[in-house]
Amino acid sequence: ASWEASVRRVYEQQVRRLQAHVRAADAKAMELYLNMQRSVDNLRQEEVAKQELRDDAETTRAQLRSLEEDMAATRRNYDTQLAILTEHSCALSATLSDKDERLAAVQAQKVLCGRCGMWNNMGKLLSDEGRGTCQTCKEKVISRG
Repeated sequence: ASWEASVRRVYEQQVRRLQAHVRAADAKAMELYLNMQRSVDNLRQEEVAKQELRDDAETTRAQLRSLEEDMAATRRNYDTQLAILTEHSCALSATLSDKDERLAAVQAQKVLCGRCGMWNNMGKLLSDEGRGTCQTCKEKVISRG
């Protein structure tokens, strides 16, 4: 019986050692499982953050495209308005040149003084110094309105 007790103690020690190894392996497996779960959770969070960044980037690209389209439209409108303004400025310049020519033609005309028979230049008659009077006899030739 003592031999059986001795063998029994050896097997019980062996069983306890194996049970300790099983518990240690279970603890290690549990630790690895928890680490794996944390890593999976972190990976999911990173994927969510990555998708949010992609969405933000796409939104930013869309805003950029919209701004570029707005800038192009603004530039086209600006160019159109500039062309219209240039045309208008040229037309006004031509009108002013025409009026200057007509005014010069009117001022170059001569008016006969009824009193002394002298021909007076219309430009001088209309000027502030001429005041509508004949340069020779100082009689009123035209009245200024």
